[in-house]
Amino acid sequence: MAALHFILFKEMNFLRLNNENVRVDANTLVVISGCYEILMPEERIELSCNQHQLLSVCEHIIGYTGQGKATGDAGVMHMVDFTESAQQTLSFFIHADRNQVIPYLIYYCLACDWQYFCHMFSSLLAQGGELIDFMCEYAFNPWPVERYAAMLGLHTRKFNYLFKESYGVTPKCWLRERRLTRARMLLEQSSLAVADIAEQSGFSNHAYFSESFRKYFSCSPSRWREKYLLNISGDKE
Repeated sequence: MAALHFILFKEMNFLRLNNENVRVDANTLVVISGCYEILMPEERIELSCNQHQLLSVCEHIIGYTGQGKATGDAGVMHMVDFTESAQQTLSFFIHADRNQVIPYLIYYCLACDWQYFCHMFSSLLAQGGELIDFMCEYAFNPWPVERYAAMLGLHTRKFNYLFKESYGVTPKCWLRERRLTRARMLLEQSSLAVADIAEQSGFSNHAYFSESFRKYFSCSPSRWREKYLLNISGDKE
């Protein structure tokens, strides 16, 4: 997909886009799909989002709209006001948990203009074509990357290259994150044993699952469930 950029302008500036200069007021979040040039060296924050990151946040949101995959071209640029409290929240995530920065910006955009950004994001995701649909369908089978490549009739090296070029991450990393995210959800929302959760999330080896979960979430699967249940019970009191 075309690169998706989030740019927070803290001061007035100008963008050059499609051979035109566009004024951007202070405290504005600009979302751009494609190439651009910033004309003044004023204070700003620039962040980019690849298709893997967008899919991990928007897969179920887009389905919720009932629109399916949007057709046609969404606008290449959109601006939204970015309040002081929103900037404070962004600053917190940047310093405390950078993995939450892009999801926060995506959710913020959807909250500001649901219809526009649903169309924009779903249009970008639609550029993933059949490859990402195939990977999503079989993500929780306990297969190595080589199996996916073989099913697509590709050499593993070629498959790795094409996937990373398209989504900004290797298929191995994509599968691991998707499986771990599903495992986290099952830990929170089911009473399944950890070994069963590992299996249902695409891990054939319980020990490897526990090790991967601990590295990714800085916590063992069992401890994660304990903390989640404690938080839930604390909220009810």
